[in-house]
Amino acid sequence: MVASSPHGNSSSTHYTRMARYYDTLYSKIVDYPSQVDYLEKILTKHRRKRPESILDVACGTGNYTFIFAKRGYRTTGIDISDEMLQIAREKVAGKTNPQFFKMDMRKLLLQAKYDVAVVLFGGFGYLLEQGGVGEFFASVAKQLNTGGLLIFEFWQDSAILRAATRPSGQKTWDRVENGKRSIIRLNTSKYDAHTNILTVTFDFYVLDTRTKRLVDSFSETHLVKTYSVSHIQELLERSNFKALAFYDGELDKTKNDELAQASFSTFRVTAVARPSG
Repeated sequence: MVASSPHGNSSSTHYTRMARYYDTLYSKIVDYPSQVDYLEKILTKHRRKRPESILDVACGTGNYTFIFAKRGYRTTGIDISDEMLQIAREKVAGKTNPQFFKMDMRKLLLQAKYDVAVVLFGGFGYLLEQGGVGEFFASVAKQLNTGGLLIFEFWQDSAILRAATRPSGQKTWDRVENGKRSIIRLNTSKYDAHTNILTVTFDFYVLDTRTKRLVDSFSETHLVKTYSVSHIQELLERSNFKALAFYDGELDKTKNDELAQASFSTFRVTAVARPSG
């Protein structure tokens, strides 16, 4: 959580003002259908039959959730952000699949059970404490059917770029347009190797594309925990999960039928696990 700036230009929670620009920004950056194609290859490899249901944890505005539903899975999305969920529910447009609920991923309380639970696009990293990770694993295990899979992405500490460890951090930027608005996002990433916390500050500047006038600006700071594969294996074992595989998490990178195994230099790692109890 981020403290509000005295000038009122910093969000007090994650994905508040940023939520209204999220889909415009990431629709230009992320190939969601190709990433779901890759996930379905993982499901084919690790399940004897096609799953019927998917729980999308930390679903945001539902960009993965809607694709799962469109492909025939009974799908539920949960998230903690009211603003992100509002956008997801607006996109439902009267459909009964998918469904969305506000919920803490450490305290899942859903009546239904699922064949697969996924945590995609960095959502797992917001669990900053080891106790919270254990709570999540215990909670999600109760939501899985017998033989169910947990697939989650984490950021690997060995692949953090050296620039992020410098005092000034690593700086990148994105710019997209949606007709009336031009959205510029500046990203500053700073990594603390002692805590394995990556601090990412997003500075947004939104311009009217016709007049070039600034119509909105704000900042959000996000803290994301990074892990090694061995640490994730240990945490899974403590929570009675069996790690099945670790894949390269750039889900749309591999276009053929081969799943890419994670290496020491893989930043986004996709873990596949199953409750062992």
